[in-house]
Amino acid sequence: MGEGRKPMYQVCTHTGYAFVKVSGRASYLNCDPFRRFLRGMMEEGHRNYVLDFADCSGLDSTFLGILVGVALAVRSEGEEGSMTLLSLGERNLETVENLGIHRIAHVRPKLEITDLDQLEAVGNGSDDEAISAREVCEAHKRLMELNESNVRKFHDVVSFLEQRMDEGANGDSARTASNAH
Repeated sequence: MGEGRKPMYQVCTHTGYAFVKVSGRASYLNCDPFRRFLRGMMEEGHRNYVLDFADCSGLDSTFLGILVGVALAVRSEGEEGSMTLLSLGERNLETVENLGIHRIAHVRPKLEITDLDQLEAVGNGSDDEAISAREVCEAHKRLMELNESNVRKFHDVVSFLEQRMDEGANGDSARTASNAH
């Protein structure tokens, strides 16, 4: 994928699962449409998610915290459900494993998935779609809850965001959080 291309999330739903193709760098600057899509799917009762990272150049902790939230929610519902992460690539796989996400999601090198001609773009990846500081904070808290070693990795980010939100300095803007990343 060319570096000039903006990140994008393409989605479609099938009987039994929701599919997401992630292209470019998935970060707090562009993941709000993705978060809203997942929230909507959860509200509609979807419990199986397949995400393809073959064209993904990088994942940040906010994006991963959103995934963790959905994966944990799916597991806690009592019904059958799963999250499958495909084609992560070496660096993204290392990040997923270091944070402990591989323990709550299936990680596969690749799956043959048919009927993806119905993919629709979710958001255009512009900076106008930055996630709120509150959502960034919640995503990092989920990562901290997932794995004890994540507490020291993200403690400063969460403390910074909580302080900024308490002060009310642009209280809900992720641009406020950009210094924390």
